[in-house]
Amino acid sequence: MFLFAAVAVQAAPIEPPIAVTTCGQSPGAVMVKMSCAQAKLMPTDSDNKLTADGLRGKGYKTLIITTGTSMKGMGAAGTDVNKEIARIEELVKAAREEGMLVVGAHVEGMARRTDASDEASIKAVMPLSDMILIIEDSDKDGFFTAYSKELNKPLVVVKDALGIGAALAELK
Repeated sequence: MFLFAAVAVQAAPIEPPIAVTTCGQSPGAVMVKMSCAQAKLMPTDSDNKLTADGLRGKGYKTLIITTGTSMKGMGAAGTDVNKEIARIEELVKAAREEGMLVVGAHVEGMARRTDASDEASIKAVMPLSDMILIIEDSDKDGFFTAYSKELNKPLVVVKDALGIGAALAELK
């Protein structure tokens, strides 16, 4: 079960094939892919290093970008948030050229809203997205509800990560 926040715009249909990546280094994209597979919303491919060149010409219809970074994971992977933001900006540009729907997602809850890198990834991705997808725990303080209204973007709120795929399938 999911709900839409009260915004002036309606969520666009989700159409596979779906490409999923993350801005930074976290398991969010894998969580989305697994939930989509469980809901039989396929094909869904996950690649945390997806580039614009890797996206072009592959026939994807939807790009989902998860936000909220793991500083531990980024440090271990040698990942820099500014380089990740630049990669995502190029990726979204390529997605637009391909006519894809772009979904900004925050699916790991408040634990991925604790530092400047988390904030940077959120503020880089959400304005570039056609819609915002979150789990309830990500919006305990009402941040995403207010932010989606500010950006005039539809907000899809799902109870937890397990419900992501089913919610997206309902948007087909």
